[in-house]
Amino acid sequence: MKKDEKMPKTEVVLGVIRNSGNKVLIVNRLWMEKSADGSATLTWAFPGGEIDEGETQEEALIREIRSETGFKVKVLEKISERIHPQFNVKIHYFSCQVVPGSMRPITDVHEIESTKWVDVSELRNYFTSDLDPNVAKFLKI
Repeated sequence: MKKDEKMPKTEVVLGVIRNSGNKVLIVNRLWMEKSADGSATLTWAFPGGEIDEGETQEEALIREIRSETGFKVKVLEKISERIHPQFNVKIHYFSCQVVPGSMRPITDVHEIESTKWVDVSELRNYFTSDLDPNVAKFLKI
């Protein structure tokens, strides 16, 4: 960590879920988040959230994706981790796969407006903040 960087207040896990049609699942949050310096806003994002006390990163990710999207997922591998340059949050990115036949209603209705499968080539049209370079490489964009 650089001298002028602050320790992140929050640590989150995010799932990069790609289907056989090369589309990625993203969520549209009800509340826009603004970066501390005002350079970016966040509405669309990969599903995920904060790690509760006593949870592993994988357990938190499975719980968060289930509540935000209705899908049960299998965590495959860690793609990347970083302190987001605009939001001062430590993010762990994981590749995930939807468990077939596991769909149920979204329970985070107070947090998530909608979900959407987006072609990988269009992903940057939805994200207004920096995409992690390792995630971009993983998605081949």
